[in-house]
Amino acid sequence: MAAEAKTSHPSRYYSFDKLSQQTQMTNKTNSLQTLEPDVRRHLLDLVESIFKFVVDSKDTDQSAEFDNMISSLERIQGMRQVLNDIRDISCEMSCNLLAAGSGNLEKTRTAVLERLRSYSWSAKVVIAIAAFASSIGELSMLVKHRDDDLMAKLLVKILKGHSPKLDLNALAGAGLTDGMLEVVRTNLKFSDSLKVQESMKEAMLEFYLNATKNIFDIVLQISAVLSKREDVHVELKSFSAQLRDISIQLQDNMKYIGAEKISPLEYEEVSEISTSELIAKIKKCIEVQDSEKLRNKHVLFLISDLNISIEEIKVLERLYEENEGKYEIVWLPIVGSLAYDDKAEARFLELRQMMKWIAVFPPRIKEVIQYIKRDWHFIKEAIAVSVTEGGEITCLNALPMLWTWGKRAFPFTDEEWKKLDERKTWTLDSLFDQLILPGDSGIDIESWTKSEATLVCLFGGGDISWNQEFIQKVNNAAQSAGVFLKLVYLGVGKNKGKGLTRNQLGRDILVIQSESQWQFWSRLESILYAKIRFGKKDEVMQEALKVVGYGGNGEEWAMFSMGQGAMVTTSGKTALTIMEHYQQMERSGMIGVHFLEGIKKYKKLITRDVHSCINLHLPAMGQIPGIMICPECSKVMDVFYTYRCCPE
Repeated sequence: MAAEAKTSHPSRYYSFDKLSQQTQMTNKTNSLQTLEPDVRRHLLDLVESIFKFVVDSKDTDQSAEFDNMISSLERIQGMRQVLNDIRDISCEMSCNLLAAGSGNLEKTRTAVLERLRSYSWSAKVVIAIAAFASSIGELSMLVKHRDDDLMAKLLVKILKGHSPKLDLNALAGAGLTDGMLEVVRTNLKFSDSLKVQESMKEAMLEFYLNATKNIFDIVLQISAVLSKREDVHVELKSFSAQLRDISIQLQDNMKYIGAEKISPLEYEEVSEISTSELIAKIKKCIEVQDSEKLRNKHVLFLISDLNISIEEIKVLERLYEENEGKYEIVWLPIVGSLAYDDKAEARFLELRQMMKWIAVFPPRIKEVIQYIKRDWHFIKEAIAVSVTEGGEITCLNALPMLWTWGKRAFPFTDEEWKKLDERKTWTLDSLFDQLILPGDSGIDIESWTKSEATLVCLFGGGDISWNQEFIQKVNNAAQSAGVFLKLVYLGVGKNKGKGLTRNQLGRDILVIQSESQWQFWSRLESILYAKIRFGKKDEVMQEALKVVGYGGNGEEWAMFSMGQGAMVTTSGKTALTIMEHYQQMERSGMIGVHFLEGIKKYKKLITRDVHSCINLHLPAMGQIPGIMICPECSKVMDVFYTYRCCPE
C-alpha cells in the first residue's frame, strides 16, 4: 500500500516495501530459518517507533528516523527476502483492516503461514508483528493527512471512508502496543535460552511452541478486530490480558533454563515415587463417582494426547464391550497447560462423548503428567498401562496385545502373550483372527478357507493405475486357471483417506475401510512388535514384515491364499509380473487347486536373482533418546523404530 506518487510528504508514507520495490525476488524458497539478534532488535525498534507514531495525536515528522532504521536493515545480508515477506503480509493484514469487519481471518492466517513456511516460529512472530505495524502505520498516515495531502485524500476517498473508522488509539488504550512488544521480546529471550540448552525435553519445547503460536494468532486476530465498526475496546483488552499471561508464563519458566545451579533436566525431573504412589495420585484425579467403579477392578489406564484417532477409539470400544467386565478403562488425556484452550476442550469433549469408559479432564491430571512420561514412558503414541486390583502393573502397554488377541489377551502379562503367540504358519484365518468387520462387508473367511478352489487375494496401495491393471490381470489369470476369485482391498497402511474407493476399483472388489482397516494394520504392527520383543524369527514374522514394509511405505502389495495353506506375499511389481505370465503356470499344469503352488514357484523363479529390501517403520512405544520438533510445522514429531537394510 505504499504510495509512490510525489506528494508534499513523500518520505513519510512509511512502508516495509522500500527495499523490496528495488528488487524482484525470483526465488520463492527462503533458506533463512531464524532471524539474527541484530535483525530482530532493529525490526522491533522500528515497530516500537511506528506504534508511537500511530497513537501520537500530534503530527510529528518521523520520516528521518524511519529512513535511518530501514537503512540499518538494508545493510544486513539476507534482509531483502525478509522485507519482501513483511510487505506481502502487511498487504494481507491491510485487506482485513479495510474490510470493515468482513475480512476472512482464516484466509489471512493461511496466506501468512504459507508465506512464512520456511521461518522458525520465533521469526514468524517477529515478522508478523512487523507486518502488523507496517499495516496500521500506513493507515494511520492516511487518516492523519487526508485533509492536507492530495494523495492521502485521494486514497481515503478510494477506500470509501473505511480508514477513518479504524480506532487505532484503542490499541494503546488496551495496553496492546506495549503488550505485543513485551511478549515478543520475552519470547525471543526464551527462544535464545532454549538454543543453548540442548538437553531440554518435550515439556519445555511444547510449552514454548504453544506460547509462540498463540502470540502469532493473537497478532492476526487484532488486525481483524480493529476493522469492526462497533466498540472493540473489550476485545482488545482481552487480547492484552492474554498476551500478558503468556509473557508471565514465559518469564516464570525461563528460570528453569537460565539458572546455572539447576540441572538441564530439572524442569522435567520429579521426585522418585513408587508405582502405588503414582497410581494413588492418578486416582485422586478421578471423580469420586467414577473411582467407585474402579474398586477391586483390573484397570487399563489409556494414555494419549488429543490426536488419538476415531478408528482407534471405535476398535477399543468393541473390545471393551466384549471383555465381560474383566477390566475397566480410564482415559488420561495428556495436554500441556498452555495448549488446553477452547479448541482443545472441544476436541476433548468430542472424544469423551465417543467413549464408554471413564475419561478424566486434562487439567485435573497436570500434576501427574511428568510422572507418566518418566515412569510409564509415554511419548506420543497411545499406550494402555495394565494395573491389577492389587495395584501391580502387568504391562506398560497392553494395546498391542488387545489389537492382536482381543479379549483373550487378559490379564495382559508377558506369559500370556508368549502363550498366545505360538502360531507358526502365515494363514488367512490367523491373519483375520479377532478382526472386527461390519456385517455387510461380504467377507467370509471361514467359508473361503474351506474351499480349495477359491483364490483369495488381499492387496493394497494408492496407485489407481496399478490397482486397476492388477485387478484386470488377476481376474484373467483366475478365470484361465479355473478358480473362484475373491479380491479384498486394504488401503494404504493406516493412512486414513489415502486409499481408493469401491467406485474406483470396481463393484466386485471388497473394500476394508475405516476402523476395520485401521485394526488390520495395527494388528500386523502388534504381531511384529511381539515377535521382535520375544526374539521369534518365524514365518509369520517374515511375512508380516513384508506386508507392513510394503504397505507402511505406501507401496503396492498383494497376498494370495487358497484353502488353509500358507499364503504368498509379494510386492506390487512382483504380483503384476506373476499375473502377466500366468500362462507359464498353466503350461506347467499349475491350475485349479494347484494354482497357489504355481504362484509360489513362479515368484521364487523371477525373484531369484533380484535384490530387494524392506524398510520397516514401527511406532515407538517405550523409551527413546529424546523428542524432535518438525522444522516445517513445529509440531512434536511421531517416533518410529526403523529397520532398514541396503540404504543405497
